[in-house]
Amino acid sequence: MVLEIISVYFSRNKRLIFDNFSLKIQKSQIMILIGNNGVGKTTLFDLIIGILQPTNGEIKIHNRATFELFKLKREFFTYIPHKDALKDNLTVMENIENWLHLSNNNFSKEEVVNNLKYFDLSPMTNIKVGHLSHGQKKKVSLSKLLLSRNSLWLLDEPFNGLDNKSSLKVKSLIEKHSKSGGSVLLSTHLDVKINKAKKTYLNKLHKKVERKVFKFDKWEEI
Repeated sequence: MVLEIISVYFSRNKRLIFDNFSLKIQKSQIMILIGNNGVGKTTLFDLIIGILQPTNGEIKIHNRATFELFKLKREFFTYIPHKDALKDNLTVMENIENWLHLSNNNFSKEEVVNNLKYFDLSPMTNIKVGHLSHGQKKKVSLSKLLLSRNSLWLLDEPFNGLDNKSSLKVKSLIEKHSKSGGSVLLSTHLDVKINKAKKTYLNKLHKKVERKVFKFDKWEEI
C-alpha cells in the first residue's frame, strides 16, 4: 500500500475534524478528495506529511508510519501545497534550484529550463517570482512535479488559479504519472474529471463518503 490512513481522529480547538477517517491509495491509483472550503482537506495533508499529529489512528506511507520518516519524508513523496511555497525575492530558477536542493534531486539548469517549457515558463527563468501573476506562480510550483522522482504525489488544490489550458496539462501530467506506476492524492472543490480516478467526498462532518453509481446489475465505486 502506497498511502494508508487508518481510523484517524483529529480535533482542534475542541472541534472534531476527523472522526474514524480511513483511506487507502495503491500503486498507480489516483484519488480525488472533494469538499468545500473549510471541511479539512488541507488539514488532512498536514496530517499526512507530519505537520500535525492525529489524536488517534495511524498514517503510513509505503508501509512505514509517517512519524518514523522524519527527514526522509522528501524521499517518499512530493507535496505541492495550495499556497505556493515560493520566495518572491528569488527568481523562478532560484526557487526551483532551492527546492531541488532540499529534495536531494540533481538536475542541470538546462534540464530545468526544458521542463519549465511544459508550462510555458522557460522565458521567465530569471524573473523574480514576486512579479508573476497568481496563475504563473501556481505553474512554477506545479513544474516541480516534472522534476520529481517520488512515486507518491500529494497535491492540495492544484487547479486553483489555472486557466483551462494549464489545467489540462496538469491532468495529463497526473495521468502519465499513474500510467508509469505513480500514485496521486489531490484535493479540490471543483468537479474535476481525470481518467481512471477515484473520488472521495468529505461531508460537513468531515467523514469519508464514497460516491457510487448504478451500473448494469451492481453498484460500482467511481
